[in-house]
Amino acid sequence: MAGALRVLGGLLVVLGVAAAVVATVVLRGDTQFAEIAEAYARHPEHALFRADYLTAAAWHYGVLGAGVVGLLAGLAGGGMLLGVGELLRRVPPRDDEY
Repeated sequence: MAGALRVLGGLLVVLGVAAAVVATVVLRGDTQFAEIAEAYARHPEHALFRADYLTAAAWHYGVLGAGVVGLLAGLAGGGMLLGVGELLRRVPPRDDEY
């Protein structure tokens, strides 16, 4: 049980970091958002530029949020599983029954 928890904890940490790396790569390659934001900055009163900006911003900030949440969840959840696995490894099992 302790070994399985440690493996799952390590896997969760790796997946969280991988999610953050993938989100970073996607955001660095998102040149369309920068172009749309620049066009919206030039014409903030125009409804079409605003609609384009809001659509692109929702996707852009959604990917950013997914990367941050993935990293935090992976590190926190993986750390907890690693800690519980280590506790189970160190504490001897009890022999008394209830």
